[in-house]
Amino acid sequence: MLVVAPLVVALVLQAFVCYFVILRSDSLTMLEEDTYGLLSERVSSRAGYLENDMVLRWSETGETAQKLSETVSSVLAEHGASAADIETASPLALEIIDSAADDVLSFVRRSEIDGAYFILIDGSQDGLSGEGPRRSALYVLDSNPDVTLENDSDLLLAACPISLAKRTDIALASSWEATLTMGANPDETAYYEKPLAAALEHPDAAVDDLGYWGLPVDIGSTGSRSITYSMPVKDEGGHVVGVFGIEVSVNRLVTFFPYRDLDEAGQGSYILAIGDESSSGLAGSAVSGDRFSLGVIASTGAVQNLYTDSNSLAVLADDRGYLTASADDATGREAAVAASSVIKLYDSTSPFSSQQWYLVGLVPENTLFRASQSLETNLLVILGVSFGVGVLLAAVAAWFSSSRLRRLMGEVRGVGEARGVDPAERFVFRETGVREIDELADSISFFGSGLASAGQRLSRIMALSDHAVGAFEYNRKTGDITYTDRFFETLGAYDFPGLPKGIAQRDLRRGTLSPEDFERLMDAYDPYAENDAQGAKIISLPHRERFLRFVVTDDAAEGSAFGIVEDVTYEIRTRRRIEHERDHDILTGLLNRRAFEQELAGIFARGDLEFAAMGMLDLDNLKFMNDSFGHDWGDQYIQAAGAALQSVVREGDVCARISGDEFLVFVRSCTTEEEVAQRFEELRGRLSSAVIEAPDGRMLKVRGSIGVALYPRDASRYDQLRDYADFAMYTAKHYRKGELCFFEKRRYDTQSSLLDKREDLNKLLDEMLVDYHFQPIVDARTGTVFAYEALMRPLLKSFDSPAVVVDLARMQSKLYRIEQMTFFRSLSVFEERDPGTGAKLFVNSIGTQSLSLEDEQDIERRFGSLLDRVVIEITEGDFGRELFGYKESLARRWGSCLAIDDFGAGYNGDATLLELQAAFVKIDMSIVRGIDADVDRQDILRSLLGYAHDRNVRVIAEGVETEGELAAVIRLGVDYIQGFIVGKPSPTPSDAIAGMDEVIRNLNGRS
Repeated sequence: MLVVAPLVVALVLQAFVCYFVILRSDSLTMLEEDTYGLLSERVSSRAGYLENDMVLRWSETGETAQKLSETVSSVLAEHGASAADIETASPLALEIIDSAADDVLSFVRRSEIDGAYFILIDGSQDGLSGEGPRRSALYVLDSNPDVTLENDSDLLLAACPISLAKRTDIALASSWEATLTMGANPDETAYYEKPLAAALEHPDAAVDDLGYWGLPVDIGSTGSRSITYSMPVKDEGGHVVGVFGIEVSVNRLVTFFPYRDLDEAGQGSYILAIGDESSSGLAGSAVSGDRFSLGVIASTGAVQNLYTDSNSLAVLADDRGYLTASADDATGREAAVAASSVIKLYDSTSPFSSQQWYLVGLVPENTLFRASQSLETNLLVILGVSFGVGVLLAAVAAWFSSSRLRRLMGEVRGVGEARGVDPAERFVFRETGVREIDELADSISFFGSGLASAGQRLSRIMALSDHAVGAFEYNRKTGDITYTDRFFETLGAYDFPGLPKGIAQRDLRRGTLSPEDFERLMDAYDPYAENDAQGAKIISLPHRERFLRFVVTDDAAEGSAFGIVEDVTYEIRTRRRIEHERDHDILTGLLNRRAFEQELAGIFARGDLEFAAMGMLDLDNLKFMNDSFGHDWGDQYIQAAGAALQSVVREGDVCARISGDEFLVFVRSCTTEEEVAQRFEELRGRLSSAVIEAPDGRMLKVRGSIGVALYPRDASRYDQLRDYADFAMYTAKHYRKGELCFFEKRRYDTQSSLLDKREDLNKLLDEMLVDYHFQPIVDARTGTVFAYEALMRPLLKSFDSPAVVVDLARMQSKLYRIEQMTFFRSLSVFEERDPGTGAKLFVNSIGTQSLSLEDEQDIERRFGSLLDRVVIEITEGDFGRELFGYKESLARRWGSCLAIDDFGAGYNGDATLLELQAAFVKIDMSIVRGIDADVDRQDILRSLLGYAHDRNVRVIAEGVETEGELAAVIRLGVDYIQGFIVGKPSPTPSDAIAGMDEVIRNLNGRS
């Protein structure tokens, strides 16, 4: 036992050293933190997608609610009734439902929702009373919300008057009711009562601010539970007449957060939950010990039922900063880790702003942290096995040594008595004649040999481990240095390219390297080493893809030093992979928003920035790609854009994907604005050359709008520079998609002032407060009036020109309303003032907008006799290829013509003329101005005339103001003329200026 004890103590000390060096470092903690950070990123990303769908797609009910308000007001006015006269199933209520049906059905057809409802109040009752009270309502279900079928076969009527079902020829649901049965439980009617109560409590609030997101409910006992979004409907007097809303089924809702995002093995769960003001700490301010209780709305995954109780989820903030769900041995539930993200559905002014929705990602702790736990377990097993084998071998060696010593004691004494002993037998002592001393000397000799062999056995034990470890000991007093067998192999010294001269391979393999040579060898590794947080050196081998941890302990009192080297390649690669996934967008490999902002914060904090540019890229047509071909092709579209962006960045530049279709790039490698412009033009070129092959074989080009702001010219702070780049990008996107636009402070200030006129714009659009003046277009051969162009004149003093109206509408995403008003109002005014000459009417149309089917039918019904005289005029710079087919189809159906305005001013006029089958083109006035004295302008016009006339397209010279210009365009061969010289705009369509027909005929005679 006295022999075995020192060896056991040495093995215990070695085990403790390995344990504290390997397992008690911060590596495992950092691995867990990175894993939790990745979980939080995934939950936040999913919550962002869901919030976008709920706020920007499903809850866009304001326009339809306004139409319903107008319809109800009209019916009430017709009957001389008020909101108080509406009673359930009364003739008045039935007429309101029937009148509102077309607006509700139109909304359902174009929206990706599972149903919509319009429920009227009962003026004879105060609230809901009785068991299962009823209300007059229209409740429509959409069995396939992702597509729109022309025959409405995907729609079902769940509640409506039977006369409406007969009129619309839409099938009745199996649960159909003539009037809608409301639930007796307040939770079942919250979608109806809460918006009504909010409207009564806040009578001056806009109905858009009173929208309410309701918890899952089965409306009308259809057998399907859905979340709802409801808003009150008021008549023109501000009295509440009902509630309009939509529903999205829970079964469809859960497809927006697939649980396999969290864990490939399916052990994670997503939970859509709701809380109140007490749960605000989940937004990131939770401290250790905080408890949160949330109501469960919907969930996915295999484990959510283990952690929810009666539709409730309880989570606790622990001392690690994690949200956790506790274990329960009674149910077999293990502890789980959760990450949450707020889904912001309400503004701060909403009566329901205290209601908070959250998306919670939940993964069992052992599943989430299995990588770090597996690493820790494996290392403990290795240490335990090594220790056990060492003890066993030590015991066997001690027993064997002791028995041999006793058996050979006589022989050793005999050898010691002999003279002329071989010097190699240096541990054999000469006999003293005293038996006890001779035995002690022999024992010391054999004990010395045993120590040397024990060291060799320890090296073999370490060689049995699959974890490469080596060690050395240096005794400064004696100058001796010893190594384990695998020390130099683990160090990679056999084929190390920086091996100092004079060090022999045999000394490395035998472990006989001198202290001086060992010190030179360690110095050669210094260029490839860096210190970690624990003071150890991390060596990156230059000739192998391996990482080593090198730790040296110096014992000054004993005059010795101990060192250990171990292979930590797997640990470092794992940590770097997790850090990369945390900081980078998985789809494109670019930095994500968090990493980009962290990088930019460091750049701005250093204070050495002299010139830079912030660019924001927003992809055009990504929704079209996703909707038309699926998200796989949308991902390819995003990846192609990311590759184009990476191809133009240089050293020092930073780029990132910050959301679904938005990218940011911070350029520091340029020194002037001209270089920045060239760099972003190069990006535009790379984008336009990137092509995606669609499933149907079409080659689709990648296109994006780019906005750029300069440092320090435009802004000196990161957040302001980013906002200005965002403004410039939206300027490019609104005026012409696919363009590059630099930030302009004047435009920014102008458009900021435009925002103060939003209410005036709403009034102008709602009441169509515009008039139209008509400018004649005359025949270039006879001088007779061929057509008139309808020119908008706003009737509100706050708008001094139509351009201001269009700019503000573009900023407010209300260009459709401008398009609608233009057609209805210009045709109406022209019909009233038509001189009866049969002249055509040019109507300015926005190239990126289309009329609804209801608008087209209304125009055909009211102005059918005028439509064959209408010319739909589209500005070349506003030309949208996505809608050119629609414009052509509309013109053919009406018997009308198409015209391209400002032709020659755009960069792709010929391509526009090829893609759009136009009957007329208007030459831009920038070409006409001064053409009589400018040969270059004459050559341009001559070329455009030849190109157009070869395709049977007639040409109008626009902006002709002088006799010289008039003579020049007639001589060059234009077909028609428009400008102040032939006629100014006037409220009533009138002839050209007196005598102009004779002037034109005379000019034709001279030409």
